[in-house]
Amino acid sequence: MLQVILRKIDDYYNRKNRWWLAVLAGALFPLCLPPFNSTLHPIFTPMPLLAFAALVPFIFFATRTPRRRALVHTYLYCFTMSLVQYYWIGNVNVRGLWAVVLIGVVLISLAVGAFYFAAALALRFCVRHIPRLYIIVFPAIWVLIEYGRTLSDLRFPWSLLGYSSVGILPIAQFSSFTGVWGLSFLTVMGNVVIWELLRAVRSKENFRPQWLACSAWAAFVIGVFIWGTFRLSTDTSDPQTAKVALLQSYMDQFNWAANSVDSAFTISEQMVMEAARDNPEIMIFPESALHCYLMKRPEYNLKTLRWAEKTKIPIFAGALHWEHAESGVEDEYDVYNSAFLIDNGNITAYHKMVLVPFSEIMPFQAKFPIVSRVNLGDAGFKQGEEEALFRINDNLEFAPYICYEIIFPSFVQRRLKESTNLLVNITNDGWFGRSSGPYQHAAMSQMRSIENGISLSRSANSGISMHVDPYGRIIARTGLYERTILTTDVPTYRIITFYTRFGDWFVKFCFLLAAIGILAGFIKRRRPGEITNPLLVEEQKLAVAGGNGEFGMRNTELKVKSE
Repeated sequence: MLQVILRKIDDYYNRKNRWWLAVLAGALFPLCLPPFNSTLHPIFTPMPLLAFAALVPFIFFATRTPRRRALVHTYLYCFTMSLVQYYWIGNVNVRGLWAVVLIGVVLISLAVGAFYFAAALALRFCVRHIPRLYIIVFPAIWVLIEYGRTLSDLRFPWSLLGYSSVGILPIAQFSSFTGVWGLSFLTVMGNVVIWELLRAVRSKENFRPQWLACSAWAAFVIGVFIWGTFRLSTDTSDPQTAKVALLQSYMDQFNWAANSVDSAFTISEQMVMEAARDNPEIMIFPESALHCYLMKRPEYNLKTLRWAEKTKIPIFAGALHWEHAESGVEDEYDVYNSAFLIDNGNITAYHKMVLVPFSEIMPFQAKFPIVSRVNLGDAGFKQGEEEALFRINDNLEFAPYICYEIIFPSFVQRRLKESTNLLVNITNDGWFGRSSGPYQHAAMSQMRSIENGISLSRSANSGISMHVDPYGRIIARTGLYERTILTTDVPTYRIITFYTRFGDWFVKFCFLLAAIGILAGFIKRRRPGEITNPLLVEEQKLAVAGGNGEFGMRNTELKVKSE
């Protein structure tokens, strides 16, 4: 029955140029990623399992013949899967540049689609030249391509495939060993072995080798699940906790006006006094909570100091900051997206170090200063240069991350000392509306807790604010678009994980694995011999039948091995 179904699907696709199937399959891909898991609704609990088969259509299109159609359809798939993941960026309305933002969404989707398309090209190479090794080599290449999205001024590592496992916490524990990269590797490998099994069934081959490979992969994933379940059941009755208050102030940035600063401070003061009743050890506001250049406005500066003095509780809040530019020109300023710790009569600043391309900074402006003259609304921030850790008392030392910074695994990992026992992420996801964006961002910050065995307190302007324990379990969370205070006892014990100690070691392992595989492919490519690769066999059959002019008669003398 399965064989008949697979053959009918294959015949239906090959009969005409049904490019829309690639678009449809790409549009369905994000169903395996947040927010489609139990966090959104219990009915979505099994959805993350789709990740282990979500790339099967991708492999199907990438390995088709003729080559030109395969490449076109594959890129359509890649572009669509990117567009459906990042559509929420279109909600950002920057000073009337709505059309520019929409163009930006398309360009981002084209660019991220190009990364996936590069994976498709690598897949075709591997299937052709290392058919027995590509089951492990291609997942390694996929990891390297995802890691490449963390590099350069255009870096945008949003919604990597491994984040699908956040919805299956026992499997997500594997990231404490490999980082999110290991989860991506496992997921891609699952897709490859399932594809190989389906292909063998469809071709009436002896699929025992494919069945064994699929069983071995499934056994490993089940083993990870059992280990993760055991890890989650470990006694965590450690008495070390800190009471942390998250103040989700919900300032509607779409209606900021001249009186927004006064309104923000009035609301913030009310929330501070209300939160202080529970006597937390720290109160955390979101990014952009105080709508001003805090250190340059003495009246507002003084207000925040009085809040901390009156409540005897440190306050951590997002605001803006400026300094005169190094050039010395009086009317030139460096503007920072900052966070401030207000405690003991002092205000200490941390300036955001990883800025969002185009939104906060123009890419490559350090190398090409003329780029900085391009005005896209708010893309004029200065990059911070000093990392920060804040010690509140003997019980609490936290590392701050502003918005976008939390999605970079190595940036989070390398800043953590053994004494640090809390991640603090402040963000303003209100720009993204009631889309998948806030859920995706929250899931990525949740993964940082698992990777590094450390609790997370996340304060978001419009949600999702949440407290997460060192195993990634959500202790408490808010919804979207509500003004509320979330005060919880957060564990302050620390689990020093393998990933914390050795960072992105798994990426280096994947580089070695990919290098060996590609080298083996080039060596084999130069050796004449029988065609045993399924993709080449199909191409050869089409060439002989006159259905594929790409290979022509020069391939007709090649020997096709019958299986």
